[in-house]
Amino acid sequence: MALSDLSIRRPVATTMLYLAVGVLGVVSFARLPIDLLPDVSFPTLSVWTTYPDAGPAEVERFVTEPVEAVVSRVPAVRTVDSRSREGQSLVRLQFHWGTDMEFAMLHVRERLDNLVGSLPESAERPVILTSDPTNDPIISLAITGANLAELRDLSDAVFKRRLEQLDGVAMAAITGGPIREIQVEVNASQLSVNDVTIAQVTDALDRANYSAPGGSIRRGRFRYSLRTLGEFQSVEELEDVVVARPAGGGVVRLRDVARIFEGEADRETVARFNGEPAIGLLVYKEAGSNTVRVADQVGEVLAQLQEEFPEVGIEVASSQATFIAEAISNVVQALLFGGILAFMVLFLFLRDPRYPVAIGLAIPISVMAAFALCYLADVSLNVMSLGGLALGVGMLVDNSIVVLENVFRHREEEGLDASSSASVGANEVAGAITASTLTTIAVFGPVLYVKGVAGALFTDLSLAVAFSLLASLLVALTLLPVMAARVGRK
Repeated sequence: MALSDLSIRRPVATTMLYLAVGVLGVVSFARLPIDLLPDVSFPTLSVWTTYPDAGPAEVERFVTEPVEAVVSRVPAVRTVDSRSREGQSLVRLQFHWGTDMEFAMLHVRERLDNLVGSLPESAERPVILTSDPTNDPIISLAITGANLAELRDLSDAVFKRRLEQLDGVAMAAITGGPIREIQVEVNASQLSVNDVTIAQVTDALDRANYSAPGGSIRRGRFRYSLRTLGEFQSVEELEDVVVARPAGGGVVRLRDVARIFEGEADRETVARFNGEPAIGLLVYKEAGSNTVRVADQVGEVLAQLQEEFPEVGIEVASSQATFIAEAISNVVQALLFGGILAFMVLFLFLRDPRYPVAIGLAIPISVMAAFALCYLADVSLNVMSLGGLALGVGMLVDNSIVVLENVFRHREEEGLDASSSASVGANEVAGAITASTLTTIAVFGPVLYVKGVAGALFTDLSLAVAFSLLASLLVALTLLPVMAARVGRK
């Protein structure tokens, strides 16, 4: 029995099936992650090692070459290249596309942990860096006010913590503004007079600014840990640090050989908004979270913070959610205009509003089914997948128009009743529209086997087009004959 005949004989089952598809499509659309671009994670890792006060030749010999020898044995590594500079070593690993980078990072970390004991003592622990274009902030905020130092402290103590508590926010980073720093200006003449060296001053500060465990005490059946707190709490405490004890007696304190004051660290970043100095707050989202939903939560928190701190200006400098929302709006408009134009064209040719209404209903049902399939295939809503849906909107009505026109022809020319004309008309063109749809899908099929950045970008587009076309074919062969058989009755 043909699929269209089975649908015509079981109209209630067909209707319930597509109601379920619609519900699944709505639920899938609500749960689909929304992002700017597909997940394009470059299969590269970089190992950064610092070796202070060493020349390029020493860095290459004692750091770069051992790191290269260790990481080159990691599975799935394709190429290894390195750069050695004064005090710095960078080893870059490139893996084959499709490698699970989380496991690759674990393998690299295990090999480096075994190597740490063989590196020079003054060399710092190697750091693994990843390269991912999706690590860009989704929202950039500008905090403006009178005193930048106070704004930075407020942003660090309040704004940053409030934003990081949100579900889907991975991190909030502060940029720009002055950073408070305790500076010690050593007087060279006083060092010479008191016979003190710079190394003694540094060692004295290190010994004084130190917290260490102090053992434990028992009270009844409980044991309490003790800890000696020796970290500096004020500038006056630094001034009283004993730097040296001369042989003739007495002590040399830090205030005798240096001037201690609270200043600002050298600025590495400068943030401006509308030409005025500001504090930048960059919000990063967690992997796989919905960008638009996270941006809405951030907006709600910003409104609360603005009420709590009316004297502080909080502005959104840039947001990826705005562009994504506009892209979704464009797709919705394309769906609406496509359905309206298809209805008008069919009404002009068929001069009966009932059949065009059936085709108009086929468009949203096909889109809902495509959303459900995208959710099952882990395809996010992004610029590429939405572009695929927009591209498929123009082809969603093709199969339905062919089926409906053939049903209409049998009804008008041969005088068949509604059920017979729907059955005969759908069965005649079933093979043709199936071949046409599969031919179109075959054009996008090879994109799934493309490796590299191009494959990662266009896979979502090809899957979205394929899912929407398959859904439109199923609708044309099942739902449309049922509707033609029902609405065509006199």
